[in-house]
Amino acid sequence: MKKEVKVLLFGKTSQAKKEIEALFHEVQINLENNYKDLAISARKQAEVKLAEYQAAGELKEKEYKKLKEQLDEYTKRMEGYHH
Repeated sequence: MKKEVKVLLFGKTSQAKKEIEALFHEVQINLENNYKDLAISARKQAEVKLAEYQAAGELKEKEYKKLKEQLDEYTKRMEGYHH
């Protein structure tokens, strides 16, 4: 119910944001299951998509900053991971 209220009050979440959040979810699941290569791949995909959507103007500045912070957290968390 809360999610419905949020949507009604603040409008729909952009498709770009949904796609990036789905990639973040994939990163999180892969980290939890210790699938480092898959987590690295999903993080890189999220990084590319975030840059693409920002360049295309499909993300609001506030959305971009929040998503970039989240991406930076994953990057820092995965610092020692290598392919």
